[in-house]
Amino acid sequence: MDSVSDKEQWKYCIEPERGRLELGLRNLWRYRGLVHLFAKRDFTSKYRQTVLGPLWMFIPPFLTTIVFTVVFGNIAKFPTLDSVASGDMVVPAFLFYMIGNILWELFSNILKHTAKTFLANARIMGKVYYPRLASPIAAAFSDLAMAVIRLLLFGALFAVGVVCGSVSVRMSWTMLFFPLTVFQLMLLGLGIGLIIAVLTVKYRDIGFIVDFALQLWLYLTPVAYGLQLVPKRWIGLYMLNPVTPIMTTARYFCFGEGYVQVGYVIWSWVAVLFFFVGGCILFNRAEKTFVDII
Repeated sequence: MDSVSDKEQWKYCIEPERGRLELGLRNLWRYRGLVHLFAKRDFTSKYRQTVLGPLWMFIPPFLTTIVFTVVFGNIAKFPTLDSVASGDMVVPAFLFYMIGNILWELFSNILKHTAKTFLANARIMGKVYYPRLASPIAAAFSDLAMAVIRLLLFGALFAVGVVCGSVSVRMSWTMLFFPLTVFQLMLLGLGIGLIIAVLTVKYRDIGFIVDFALQLWLYLTPVAYGLQLVPKRWIGLYMLNPVTPIMTTARYFCFGEGYVQVGYVIWSWVAVLFFFVGGCILFNRAEKTFVDII
């Protein structure tokens, strides 16, 4: 039998690692079908064997929004605008809190699910080869699909408010950029989650800290209140939280009024790309040895 020297005749070719800064996105694209299957599995299996089924997609953000409206809006009287409104601008507190809760749930869910990637998928990762990055990416798309459905509910309530006259907003072309802020939150949650996943392999304590840290982070982000509550002398420091410019920009795109500074928007994108690229690099390096540690 003649030996085959040309690797082009082989279906698969195992080659050495190309570099330490490899993101692994090219290989992930080859397994995009697997990512789709994982995302579909995560999404469809989430509410199996539950009495209310898909209604659970709406119940948590809806109840949380009611609590925020009563406690922070009606009792504490927190402002529900990021800047001083001009003209006849009226945004019901319920819609203000609802959009904030939906976006925060997207970010926190992606971060938590990504942080547990190695521990949650250790069994299958130890038996079958596939790009390990496929698991957190699929989980993120599953969370994104849920957020999109919740945003459709928000859009329906928003439209009802406009028709009934209880919502007065300035419709503009900037609303077209709202999906960009959703994508930005998704990348940020993925990036930070990947870094935590790498650290959790060796230090399990970090997994217990994540939920507590996210609770603190929530109150350091303008979700339960508008940016008007923050003293002006602290705005610069407050904006170092990369979620804050994303949240205020998203509300500006929705309601046509708010706090948007180009410098802070650029900073948030720099932070997002830093965490995402850094997370991918660390994750790809850790995936080679995590099975031996776990």
